[in-house]
Parts: sequence; structure tokens; C-alpha cells
Amino acid sequence: MSQHGFRFVHATNLRLDEPLVGTGPLTGVDRELAEQSTILAWNAVIETCLSTQADFILLTGNCFDHRSQSLRARVALERGFEKLDAHHIEVFIIPGNLDPLSAWKRWVQLPPNVTLVGDEQQEPLAIMRDGKVLASLLTISTPETDETNWNGSGPAILQHQSGTYHIGLLPAGTPVRWKDGKPAALNQPGVSATAASLTKTAIERGIEYIACGEGQPFTETVQRSLIHDPGPPQSLSKAISGSCGCSVIDVEESGSTNIDDVAIAPIRWEDITVNIERHTNWEDLVERMALIVMDRVADNDERLWIMNWRIEGEGKVFDALRERESELKLWDLLEAELDGETEVRRIHRLDRMTKQLLEPESQDESTGLMIDFEEILKADGKRLLEEVQAELLSSDWLQKSEAKSVLAAISHVSQRSIIKQTETIAGHWLH
Repeated sequence: MSQHGFRFVHATNLRLDEPLVGTGPLTGVDRELAEQSTILAWNAVIETCLSTQADFILLTGNCFDHRSQSLRARVALERGFEKLDAHHIEVFIIPGNLDPLSAWKRWVQLPPNVTLVGDEQQEPLAIMRDGKVLASLLTISTPETDETNWNGSGPAILQHQSGTYHIGLLPAGTPVRWKDGKPAALNQPGVSATAASLTKTAIERGIEYIACGEGQPFTETVQRSLIHDPGPPQSLSKAISGSCGCSVIDVEESGSTNIDDVAIAPIRWEDITVNIERHTNWEDLVERMALIVMDRVADNDERLWIMNWRIEGEGKVFDALRERESELKLWDLLEAELDGETEVRRIHRLDRMTKQLLEPESQDESTGLMIDFEEILKADGKRLLEEVQAELLSSDWLQKSEAKSVLAAISHVSQRSIIKQTETIAGHWLH
């Protein structure tokens, strides 16, 4: 329960200054917007804290990718924290798998209003207002939870005491999946079930709010625990479609918890499947697609929609969409039908799916996912390959006798040949 009502903002996976993937070629204002989108979304998170008069903000991992070392990301974070400090809003950060605690301490200058939350063995933190305890904050598990390193007292959740409102933390990268509304261990080799077990314990102990950070939006109520992931303020790909943002959490004096999702992403992804019958003509297809678009409402600061259309079926119109000229004709007809109906700009991308294979057929070798993949290879291919090689060379399984030949192959393999082969394989799947 809560003796005092309070309000906080929950955000996760800011992924500041990370590129959007799958947009295809962008130019002018759209390209600039894509490059700024994660920063703009973070600024909107801050404004949400101010406009709602939040007592504090909770960030549950992956605010940045420490491998990128982006100066823009660091500056945006520091300026945001300073603005919150000027308005007496506290910030609590639990690191994720991409922004580990060591990176925060080494790389970001933190003002006094920012608190880095430790692992599951750290004592619960008291969140205060005017000398009164609003809630306690404790870590349930993290990406680095390892029971072999626990001290005698073990994780804090095992010593959990009732008497105030408790917020439990499951940051980005924590190996827990949700199956039928219940926590379960990831079914992967070498992944411990400890995180799932600790999450079950948190629910059994009656933790009122469990703040997740994976960036996959969902809300579940299990026993007395409200489990919530707000999703990312700005989605980086069509993997998360629809409006994105943060959540405003209102806790009443009775302990009742209410969630208000606030859409703030400047770019919205939509992934839509449309079936074409043999008799479908252009007019029918355009009308159907226009109705799908008009059924969606632009939220708050959305400026651009990236519409990924998956066209399945057969017939003359379906066959005609093999050609780039026909695809462009479709977009012209669709935008003419939508003229004056919506307030955002739209970019349309097409995947043509055959009935037999249901695999995308490329409309243009210079568009779509392949462009993004080639850009990643060009910019980061060598670095990424070196990281994979280093990880393989340090793996425990390579201590076995049969790994000798593998070690030699990894150490002497040609980077150029691997990248060339990667391009070939990617071309098969992404073109």
C-alpha cells in the first residue's frame, strides 16, 4: 500500500542516437527526422515529466548503447537530467545489457538528482518527498544476475518487508520471458533460470509494481503485482509498430495504481498485410488500403509514418506489382485517395508475398532492408566481426580438446571473405 499518493514516469530503451533500421532511402526532412528521432523522443519524455508534475522518472535500461560511444547521446542525457534537476525531479536508473553500470560511471556526468540503482543484492532505496517515504525501489534481477556471486544475505527480494509501496525492477536484457502472464526462464543454452525464479518470488511477496525494461510493451496483473513495460519512446524498426512513448504511473494513497500511456515518438511504424484476390482491381486495392490508413489515428507529435505493406495473393494486380513502376503508381493512387484525410507524412514500402512461398519479392535492389544492411556492413562490419571473433575465442567451450581446429580457423579466417559471403547470404534473404 501507499501512505502518500505520488506520480512517476516510466521509460525504457531510449537507445539514444541509434539508427532506425528498415526505413529504406530517406531524403531531406525525413532523413533529418530519422536521425533525430530518438533524441526528440527523449526530450518529449522530459517534457512529460514536467507537464504531469511527476515526482520522479524511472529508466529501466538501454538508454544508450555503450559500444557506439555517441557524443550526441551523452549530451542529450546530461542536458535532460539537468533540466529535470532544475525542476526538482529525481531520476532512478537501472542499467540494461547495452548500458551497463560501468559505462554509466565512466561515460556520463550525473547531476545530484540522478541515482544509479545496483544489482539484486543492493538494499531497497527509499524514494522521498518532503521528508516522507513514497515508495521503496529494489532490483529483482538484472542481465548479470549470478547466484554464485551472492553474499550471505542473498538478493534483497528475499528480505522484502511489507509496509510501503514497492517498485521492483527488471531491466532490459534480464533473461525472463512472459508466458501466459507468468514469468518463465529463457529456453537458451547457458541461461540461468534464476531471474525467472526471483520474479516469481517478487510476485509472491506482493511487489505492487514490477517495472520491466525489455522495450516490448505489455501490461499484466498477476496476483497483487502490476507488471508493466512501456515499450520504447521511439521504435527503431517495424518490429514494434503503432504509437510509442512512455507511461505515467499514478499511485493513489490507497495503493491503487493507474497507467496512462503517452505517445511521443516522432516516427511511427506500421506493418500491414493485405490479401489480393484474383479478381481484385486497382480501385478495389487502393480503397481497401486507404480505409486501413484512415482507421489509424495520429498521436501527439507523430510526424512521419513508415507504412510497410505486405501484399499477398494472386491475379493481374498482384503480378503487376513486380514492377517498380506499378508500385509507384499504387502509392500515387493511395495518396490521392488519402488527400486531406490524415495529418502526417507517409512513406510506403512494399513486400510482395507469393502464395507458394510467402517470401518477400524485391521490387528494387536499391531499396528496403538490403540498403540498411549494406550500410551497417560498410560502417561497422569489421568492428562487429572482430567482436564476434573475440567472443568466440573467449568462450568456455573452446577449452575442450576438439576446439583446437576451430581456434585456428577463427584466428586466421579472412575478414574480407566473411563480409563478402555475408553480403551474398543477405542478398538472398533481403532483396
